[in-house]
Amino acid sequence: MSPPAKRNLGQIAMGAALALLAGPVALFKMVELGFFLTGVAPGQWMTAAEPTAMPVSIVVMLFAGLVAAYGVRMVIREFRSPSA
Repeated sequence: MSPPAKRNLGQIAMGAALALLAGPVALFKMVELGFFLTGVAPGQWMTAAEPTAMPVSIVVMLFAGLVAAYGVRMVIREFRSPSA
């Protein structure tokens, strides 16, 4: 029998940090966009004062969601047993 594989705590810590920091940002942006789309009249979505507010929020939400998913993937990869 071979000894159990050692877990790389650095990878686990980095993945957990990514998931715990970027996950709430993505969730907040998703809720913000939901409130914006349901609470603002269609003719007033974009004003001259903030022409990039909606696209920037969408990009931040997508990027934060991808980073959080990558962090979760890092943690799962370290806990998955090796198939040897």
